Amino acid sequence: MYHVYGLQKRERNLAKNKVVDLDKNHNSQKEVSMKKIFLALITIVCLAGLMFADPGKKFKLFQNPKFTGLSYFELCAQGGEQAAKELGDSFVYTGSPEADVQKQVQSLQNIVAQRPDAIIVSAIDLNAVAPPLRKARAMGIKVISYDADTAVDARDFFVNQMSYEGAARAMLDCALMDAPEGGEIAFIAASPTSPNHMAHIRIMTELTKTEAKYKVFKPVDTQFAQDDEAKSIEVAINLMQAHPNLKVIISSSAVSAPAAARAIKTIGKVGKVYATGVALPSSIRSYLKDGSQKAFFIWDPAKLGYLATYVAHYYLDGTLKNEVGFKFTAGSLGEFTVGENGEIVYGKPLFFTPENIDQYNF
Repeated sequence: MYHVYGLQKRERNLAKNKVVDLDKNHNSQKEVSMKKIFLALITIVCLAGLMFADPGKKFKLFQNPKFTGLSYFELCAQGGEQAAKELGDSFVYTGSPEADVQKQVQSLQNIVAQRPDAIIVSAIDLNAVAPPLRKARAMGIKVISYDADTAVDARDFFVNQMSYEGAARAMLDCALMDAPEGGEIAFIAASPTSPNHMAHIRIMTELTKTEAKYKVFKPVDTQFAQDDEAKSIEVAINLMQAHPNLKVIISSSAVSAPAAARAIKTIGKVGKVYATGVALPSSIRSYLKDGSQKAFFIWDPAKLGYLATYVAHYYLDGTLKNEVGFKFTAGSLGEFTVGENGEIVYGKPLFFTPENIDQYNF
């Protein structure tokens, strides 16, 4: 009896073990199937990502000029917009229509509140615009100055149209075309805190003391006109009246240089006094063609805006590094190099004379 019971118990245990083994085998097969399904889903998701992902990150960029309405800054905006289209970024051009530093500060505060990826700014006053730009950087917004720099700690890069020395030499070379024999020269700047204008004047003054070909010039005065045409005409007239032997009025303001040319004609000083400096060809064409003026210069503002936009995009996506000597290619403009304090120089001047002025239409 015991023997039969033992056999029955052993058979029951064997049957139970078979059931356990079958359950284990079933669970193992189930796990394998689930893993296959999971891997298949991952593959589908990855393929979908490859099919529908953007080829590159798109950014929201704001360009803020010293003031709107001036054709120089409008051309910078056109170049910036073209670059943004090439890169797939959104581009907003906005600012105050007045050359007023407090209004530019307000404009920047409004931009910061919209949390763009980058701000591209030309500063009326390098220190006054710094607080909202420092706030922007603290929020992770990249700041690129162009045309006129900000305080260094308020931006990441400065896209300079020319090195300050390069621009100073270009203006003095124009003055030599006007008056090869030399004479007294005077300067008009936007304001005492305009970073590029004051740097140009400082370097030009130094060059007239240290470099042989520029020693024929004697700087006698510096006046300020806030990038305003009427004020520039008034200042130029005052300079000519205060300095009867004045030979050349020089300004790196694209407003003041042509305004000085107009002032010379207004008071009958054609052939006795000349104006030169930075000017759009459209603003000085008539003076060059009628012979009252001989030479002005500028760079291509559209290409400056184009370069600044590429700098903003490349810094945002990690292509560009803020390291001295770092090289990068900015679209159709070619290769550029990062200098000290994040300065990137466009560095391609255009000289306008009576002989070539009709070749330029901006």
